[in-house]
Amino acid sequence: MAKISKTRLFFVFSFFILALVCLLFRLGFIQIFQSSKYLSISENQSRDTIVMPPARGRILDRKGRELALDIRLDSLYAVSRDIKNKGPVADALSRILGLNREMIYERLSRDKKFVWIARKISPAQSAAIQRLKIKELVFVKESLRVYPKAETACHLIGFTDIDNEGIEGVELNYNSFLKGVSGWRLAQKDAKRRELISKEIEMVAPLDGHNVHLTIDEVIQSIAEKELSVICKKHNALGGSVVVMDPKSGDVLAMATYPLYDLNHAKRTRVEFRRNRAITDLFEPGSVFKTFTLSSILENKVFGLDQKFDCEHGSWAVAGKVLHDHRGHGVMSFREIIEKSSNIGTVKGAMRLGADRLYKTIRLFGFGERTGIGLAGEVNGLVPHPRVWSRSSIINIPIGQGIAVTPIQLATAVSAIANDGLEMRPRVITHIDDFEGRVVKSFNPEPIRRVISREAALQARSVLEGVVSRGTGKKAVVPGFKAAGKTGTAQKILPNGTYSHDHFVASFIGFVPYDEPKVSIVVSVDQPHPVYYGGEVAAPVFSRVAAGILAYWQISQNVIPPEVVSGSAKKSGTAAKKRAYKQPLPSAVGAASQVGLAGQ
Repeated sequence: MAKISKTRLFFVFSFFILALVCLLFRLGFIQIFQSSKYLSISENQSRDTIVMPPARGRILDRKGRELALDIRLDSLYAVSRDIKNKGPVADALSRILGLNREMIYERLSRDKKFVWIARKISPAQSAAIQRLKIKELVFVKESLRVYPKAETACHLIGFTDIDNEGIEGVELNYNSFLKGVSGWRLAQKDAKRRELISKEIEMVAPLDGHNVHLTIDEVIQSIAEKELSVICKKHNALGGSVVVMDPKSGDVLAMATYPLYDLNHAKRTRVEFRRNRAITDLFEPGSVFKTFTLSSILENKVFGLDQKFDCEHGSWAVAGKVLHDHRGHGVMSFREIIEKSSNIGTVKGAMRLGADRLYKTIRLFGFGERTGIGLAGEVNGLVPHPRVWSRSSIINIPIGQGIAVTPIQLATAVSAIANDGLEMRPRVITHIDDFEGRVVKSFNPEPIRRVISREAALQARSVLEGVVSRGTGKKAVVPGFKAAGKTGTAQKILPNGTYSHDHFVASFIGFVPYDEPKVSIVVSVDQPHPVYYGGEVAAPVFSRVAAGILAYWQISQNVIPPEVVSGSAKKSGTAAKKRAYKQPLPSAVGAASQVGLAGQ
């Protein structure tokens, strides 16, 4: 019996000795050969990588006024697997955040270490949640994009999504500059996964986004938006746009679109209201296009402005059609033809010019191609080549039918006439700089091409001045200054390809002062009613916007603020300052061309 006990004890003792040897061997193997593996596991359990989001860069107007910026707010997530009383917690969060209780409860029920509850909440909500003292509810700081001017330049600026990524406008096009680069830090955690702030190990700071400086002037933008909104509401229009440019530099001083929307609540706005009509909307320009037919005739020296044409008393059978004027005229000089916006006289002049020369000038002005303004959504327009022209194209195209343009194309083209025939590329960004003010990218004024000679441009300007002072654009008069421009009223094309007799686009293009232009303005109003003539709807907008700008710049008599004189104008030295404006601008800021084939 004793012998058996000793044998049993020997085997038991041997077993434990062998087990101990194996254990020691395993521990030694781990310590020597797998130490790095388990050290890594330990560090991963006791350390955490915390992403540090950057601040998105600001968007500012030409004078440094903030149009878009970031603020830091708390976002709330939950370590849902560790929350015990999920029902009461969901009740409390629903009451504080104003969110659906079932949605919150479903998220708290997930077996996860991280689940979003609400992002970018208000400071008051954050304080109320902190008073709950639930350690499994954790806050992280995130940036919220804020637009302090709400609706100002909304279609140009665009907006971001919840993750601060650009969705539309400048926010989208320059997202790579604005968004910055995220940083990170390694933080020590205790056994309950709580961060030990004093044990921070390593950090790479985030790189904040760059600031984008627009050519837009907030004051001029506000003037344009106000006047456009007033006229669209007054005439029950679907929408409209106003583009204001410095013809010397190509700077877009305002790009207004109606209807407006609040950038801080962009997702609540219908998608069609968020498009930038100035670059996306194509329309037949109607009689404003006679400006460029005139320019082509003058550039090619086909005939002089005193050349007379018989306007057939308002009705002329040609190319199998009957061309009408809104009012009958007899024999008139070509200058008078443009002033009175005679379709018949314009077409007779264009026939002398010929299709090829007209087409060449149209393309030189930039129609049929994007301007290169650097905004997503810009369209090319439509200018058919003469080889595909029909028999009636020489009748339609000179008076703005059978082609399609955008407001920004019209603004660029009319600015070329105001700039002595030199076309500048439209510019919406002056430069981009970092948070210390160092310029990382500049956008300098860029000449595109000379479209017509200075002599032809000066002649065209004199004719357009007559349109305002004596012709169809009398409601575009700017008190104290001589303005130049052209009215237009174009029929919209119906889905069946025919012209509507009820839906029109009213427009006006022009500049002021006519003899030394400081600003070019294009006004386009979509489907105004019951009044729809460009001279009645769009011309008054031009007048009020121009008056507001000149008053803002305090231009009167011979006083021209230095910032108004663009770089390209400064080369003339004091010549610009010698010009006297005979009447000071008042301190208060405050008939159609083409109707299908019957224009005014």
